Amino acid sequence: MGTLIEALWGYYTNQVLAQAGAGAQQCELAWIPGHQYHDFACVLCSAPWDHQTHVGELLCVEAKSMVMSADESKAHFDELEARISSLDLMVVIAWDWKPIDEAAIRVCPDIIDHFIGPARNIAHLRDRLHLARGGVFVDRAHCPDGCDPAACPHGGEPLNASGKRERLSGPESTRVSAKVSYAANFGGMVRMLKTDSEAARAELRAARREDDVAHAYISFVHRNLPGEELSQYTTAEWRHLAQTLAMKDLSGRKADLARRIRVEFPDYQDALRHI
Repeated sequence: MGTLIEALWGYYTNQVLAQAGAGAQQCELAWIPGHQYHDFACVLCSAPWDHQTHVGELLCVEAKSMVMSADESKAHFDELEARISSLDLMVVIAWDWKPIDEAAIRVCPDIIDHFIGPARNIAHLRDRLHLARGGVFVDRAHCPDGCDPAACPHGGEPLNASGKRERLSGPESTRVSAKVSYAANFGGMVRMLKTDSEAARAELRAARREDDVAHAYISFVHRNLPGEELSQYTTAEWRHLAQTLAMKDLSGRKADLARRIRVEFPDYQDALRHI
């Protein structure tokens, strides 16, 4: 269903472009075949396009979908930052199953929310938090496989805090075990925002303050998964936020205080950014 939703996003975006101004009408989103990074390329309708050489592409778009009722979102973004163009976009669509009859026997997919922004900024946020959690990126000059630095294909590959590779293309000597090739935790669209130490939590807050795109993405995830936001911020931080917003009643448990803030101050995340 996620793939269908992503394809429909491209279809309806093309409908918008076709009805837009003269400049936009000259462009269309083309579906990129295969399983490579990028789902769409924005191309000129009248110009030749080759998805293998990227000739004719104005920019590329990666689309992800997240079903919000799942225990763990399956959306995954592990492309290396160095390979992402400054023009590339990331679209993340939040959806869930919605009953269409009183007995809730029949359901349909319901789009809840979406994020769109530069993909490189999201990759940079992901990588900052990967390092803050104790992960590293392979240095060609010191590859665990002992590669010739000039020809090493593993430069920039993520290794987790245990020194195990997070992608199949990482160094062979860093595979998880004889039976498990790689960890595959790097790049989870929700998991990338999780923090497990004071240093990691400080890094997320710094990234949120410094980068508007990082702030928008963190706000998007936390808006749709409020439990993630609740656990990310301490009781003291929620109380400080309440004081900043001039709330009169600061009593109650963290969850109750956060709920009241969300109800009374819909734009609270802009203030939370600076706590």
